[in-house]
Amino acid sequence: MKHVILLGLCCVAMTLTACGDKNGSGDDGPGCTETGVACTADADCCTNHCETLTGLCSRVAGECLMSGEACGAGPDCCSFSCVDNKCSGNQCTSDGAACGADGECCGGVCINATCKTSGNTCGTNGECCSGLCSNGLCNNAPSFCTQAGDTCTSNVECCGGSCLKSGTATLGTCQLVPASGASQCTSAGEVCGAGADYNGTDPLPTCGGECCSRACFPYGPGGILVCQPPSGCHPTGELCATDNDCCGGGNQPDADKANVHCSISPGFTVGRCDQGNVCAPAGDICKLATNSCNDTDRCCAGTVQTHPDVCRKDNLGIPRCGADSTIDCTDPSSHVGEVCATSADCCGLPCTGSPEVGFFCQGGCQNPGSGCTTDADCCSGSPCVIPGGQTTGTCGDVGTCSAYGQACDATHMCCSGLTCDATTMTCMGNIIL
Repeated sequence: MKHVILLGLCCVAMTLTACGDKNGSGDDGPGCTETGVACTADADCCTNHCETLTGLCSRVAGECLMSGEACGAGPDCCSFSCVDNKCSGNQCTSDGAACGADGECCGGVCINATCKTSGNTCGTNGECCSGLCSNGLCNNAPSFCTQAGDTCTSNVECCGGSCLKSGTATLGTCQLVPASGASQCTSAGEVCGAGADYNGTDPLPTCGGECCSRACFPYGPGGILVCQPPSGCHPTGELCATDNDCCGGGNQPDADKANVHCSISPGFTVGRCDQGNVCAPAGDICKLATNSCNDTDRCCAGTVQTHPDVCRKDNLGIPRCGADSTIDCTDPSSHVGEVCATSADCCGLPCTGSPEVGFFCQGGCQNPGSGCTTDADCCSGSPCVIPGGQTTGTCGDVGTCSAYGQACDATHMCCSGLTCDATTMTCMGNIIL
């Protein structure tokens, strides 16, 4: 009996040799490709889904593998339990309870003392690392990426860009990559504001709340509040891979004035955009002349007091510094092909391209398969699929509803928590700016 108890402690402590066994089965791993690893076909992947846009095995939000199906880790399974590389028919064992193998545990070999990982029993959303308690269990699908503290198998799953593992463990926990010179704001994909408690009618967080993008809006059919990826270049605090990802960095407009860098700590491949110096570059968050949000009024192209139009809203409604002090939006199509930092430079038209070559104003919403930086760039119902830590992605297949900032009408209904604005005919929420 004593021996059984010691094995059970592997679910909450990693001091025993048995806890180093990668999947609790004694073998070298699954016979399928794990999440976040390159693939060529669905059949290659433990999740049976090879994301065609990224070429990586991934999970589909809201979908999971049934009992007996091959798996790479617990989060692949509906039961959140992967034992001997097959999904268990039994619900995963909550952290701290007795168990016989790592794969039985909701948290794998990693126990999180501050919140419950997905698959654990819960009573409220606040108990879960994911911020979502669904049907009495912590659920890992409130957003397009995995929340800080929840279980993961690869860096690309995590909103914060890092999956921290211990030794040879299959599962780790998502963390925000460390970075000097970046603010402590919340990065894109993380739950924000009221999160899963948002009722769809209350006002959204004033001035975008804690999000680096200043955009805490409902995400997808679930209507849970998450920080939205910003249009175009990434402002201070957002994830980046190179200086070119950041507003005012690399080859972005105002780079010579702002001197912004992608701050990457040793041992990491992804970092966060730092604050630069002197003035706010094109694309950085700014203070509109007509509101009182606590953001800068000193854009590199001019101050808001002397040039009110230097700070304009992008296609998500976020105030962004412009690449020029004045922009004539009488005819938005006249800006197609021009260099831009965000869609604010394009009078609401998408600002897409690549960090290496630069961003340019597009002629209209982007069809599936085209480049994007945020959902609002894509045509109705098509999500912008952005690999973890990157600035640009690809518009995906058309889904069941239109996301924030996308066009809407009688045939293109807005996702939960959003209304179709009668003036702009786009999906919007109750924003206070």
